[in-house]
Amino acid sequence: MNPIPKFCIISKGKMDFIYQKKKILLTEIIMLEANANYTYFHLLNGEKVIISRTMKLFDNLLKDYAFTRIHRSFIINKSHLKSYDAVKECILLSNDLSAMISRRKKRILKYTVDFREILWEN
Repeated sequence: MNPIPKFCIISKGKMDFIYQKKKILLTEIIMLEANANYTYFHLLNGEKVIISRTMKLFDNLLKDYAFTRIHRSFIINKSHLKSYDAVKECILLSNDLSAMISRRKKRILKYTVDFREILWEN
C-alpha cells in the first residue's frame, strides 16, 4: 500500500480533506494566510493551524476547489465570502475574518464569484 503524501487532497464520498498530520475538511477552511515560509489555516471553529510550507504549495493543491488567491498573502474559500469593502479594499469572511485583496486580483475575482450571493459595500 502506498503511503499518503505529506500534503494531498483526499476525497471520501462528497467530503474533501487536506491531509497533513490530521485531516482538515476543506469546507471548514475559511482562508489561508502566508507568513514567510509558514501558512496559517483559519478554520470555522476558530482554530488556527500553522504549517511550515509556503502558499504556493497550497495554491496549487486547492486551485480546483472553491479556493482562490486574492493577494500574495491570502487564499480564501469562496463559499465563506460575505462582503467586500471597496474603501478598505478587503473582503469580509465567515467568523468576522478579513483579508486584503490586491487590485489585480479584484478584477479576476469579479469574474469568478456570483455577485448576487455577496454584498459589495461602497
